[in-house]
Amino acid sequence: MAIGKHTHIILVEDNPDDELLTIRELKNSGFNGKITSFSDGEEAYNYLSMPKKKPTLIILDVKLPKLNGIDILRQVRSQKELLMTPVVMFSSCDEPCLVAEAYSLGANSYVVKENQFLESADQLTGLVNYWTKIHKPISAV
Repeated sequence: MAIGKHTHIILVEDNPDDELLTIRELKNSGFNGKITSFSDGEEAYNYLSMPKKKPTLIILDVKLPKLNGIDILRQVRSQKELLMTPVVMFSSCDEPCLVAEAYSLGANSYVVKENQFLESADQLTGLVNYWTKIHKPISAV
């Protein structure tokens, strides 16, 4: 797994405040890789259908304008080159049917955002640390 400057995270978050705070918190936590962010599902879907660089991690909100996170996850898992890329669903939506659907489509994790952004930032920092530094993907075996 790429670590440091070679790490590339795709962040799909429609709330501009959460997007900016998330990027700031990741940088403050020592993350020095690339973050490509999208504010709507259609933009993310188009990018991920032919990514310029294979991402290390995809962080998806569920409820997005134009296309939702479940649709994007379905598309990501249909692509051979992205099949093993970790996808974390990071959303305030905790509807059991959506959580179950995300896992059935191949999400690696489903995390419900905390009510306070700083608590969510701690969750996200831990997730990014795990998936970019600790986790050993099957492609590395």
